[in-house]
Amino acid sequence: MNKTAVHAIIMVLTTILAKVLGFCRELSLAFSYGASNVSDAYVVAFTLPTILFSGLGTAMLTSYISVYTDLQQNHPGEEKPFHDQVITMSFLLSVAFIAVFMALRYPIVRLFALGFEGEQLDLAVNLSSIMIASLVFLGVGYILQGYLQMKGCFFAVGMVSVPLNIAVIATILTSGQNYDMLGWGVVIGYAGEFILVLLVALRRQFSYHPDAAFRNRNVRHFLIMVLPIFLGKTINSINILIDKSIASLLSEGVVSVMNYGNRITGFVTSVFVVSITTALFPQLSRLSAASDTKQLKRTYRSSCGIIGLFVIPVSAGMMMFSKEFVQLLFFRGEFTEYDVQRTGEVVFFYALGLLFYSLKEVTINVYYALQDTKTPTWNSVLAIVLNIVLNLLLMQKMEHKGLALATALSGFITTLLLIILLQRKMGHMGYRYLAGTYLKMMIAAGAMTAATLPFYHWFATKTTSLLVGLLVAVLVAMVVYFLACLLLRVKELGYVVVAIAERFHRKRPA
Repeated sequence: MNKTAVHAIIMVLTTILAKVLGFCRELSLAFSYGASNVSDAYVVAFTLPTILFSGLGTAMLTSYISVYTDLQQNHPGEEKPFHDQVITMSFLLSVAFIAVFMALRYPIVRLFALGFEGEQLDLAVNLSSIMIASLVFLGVGYILQGYLQMKGCFFAVGMVSVPLNIAVIATILTSGQNYDMLGWGVVIGYAGEFILVLLVALRRQFSYHPDAAFRNRNVRHFLIMVLPIFLGKTINSINILIDKSIASLLSEGVVSVMNYGNRITGFVTSVFVVSITTALFPQLSRLSAASDTKQLKRTYRSSCGIIGLFVIPVSAGMMMFSKEFVQLLFFRGEFTEYDVQRTGEVVFFYALGLLFYSLKEVTINVYYALQDTKTPTWNSVLAIVLNIVLNLLLMQKMEHKGLALATALSGFITTLLLIILLQRKMGHMGYRYLAGTYLKMMIAAGAMTAATLPFYHWFATKTTSLLVGLLVAVLVAMVVYFLACLLLRVKELGYVVVAIAERFHRKRPA
């Protein structure tokens, strides 16, 4: 677990840097366009082609790692032809996806932006039609990321979104009334991502020879896994799309408000959850291929504990300072105080579901490592249905707050079902230990909240800087939570400290 923990720490640190740039991207959009019809159109356009295909790309990456690892372990020599065939297929699928989207672009965009009409709809369609070209780079790029993960090269994987964010920020700030630039910035950014991972992969003995011989059992196995994994991996993105689509029926700017709120919570999930699961999945696949069930359970349990160690206090902090974080990040330019209030409310309710979403991501990866795609698929279908029903029920009185709460509630219900079914499938999973550990972490987070809130309100009277006030409050919160975890003897804190110490020890010269 220590090696996996080190990889996870590398992913966390690099992802923080990448996500800081991602926040700068959102700041530039908020500064230039606020919560307006243009920003709403841009958000939908950026979300549609990239997020939907990103889900397919992530599914292909996951299937690629699972099948490739199994072939390496049990059928040596078959992994190289499989590798070439998957890359060829990824490129062809990208081209096909572009062709289908261009033929049906108006109905597709309208489906995910029910309230768009006239010029706003035309703008969203035009931007989507430009951004869709980025799929040429995205498809093969995801397979390259899977290759790097298996090689243990997590630094480049963590930094992969940096070129995209730089290109998007530059084009947003310089676009003015030339809205086409917004679309081309995304295409240039994804091209930069592809070049980055390709250069690193070439240094790790990457090679490729075009091979379209898709009619074999390995490719069939790969394809059988892709569709259900796509649904399982993109459930959160699909729910966010549903939220935005329904939000377009509400008042002006609600789509952007939901987007900004999701970006803040998405920062947490990307930094901690996606980083840990990215480092974890190759290890789970190797353990599954070797039929080492005991170690697989131990690795899963440790990962859930470490995620809880970070996500529980972060969720509490986001709920405490939801409005303040939004004000610090977005309150400038065309972004009004009313936008701050609405976005803060969205952040608060999204934060309620962070732990459930985090556990779901880890648990689904165990199913995929076991090459069970049916259970996550049915769970994902249930999550979508629940989210739609809860959205329609809660939006009547709670508006945008109800949309965020619906996502959190559907996440709680479906995650609970997943972990119960996993124990039925694999036997004792150590959930009693995890429940006790989470209780300790929640007590520590409660102590953190009780100490931090009054301190922040007192300190706010001593400074006029919101940034300074929040930084000091976060520092106090971290210290209190750390000490509380020590007093409560939370073992996961020790695991993280040891992993960091080992990493720095290896870097010291002999």
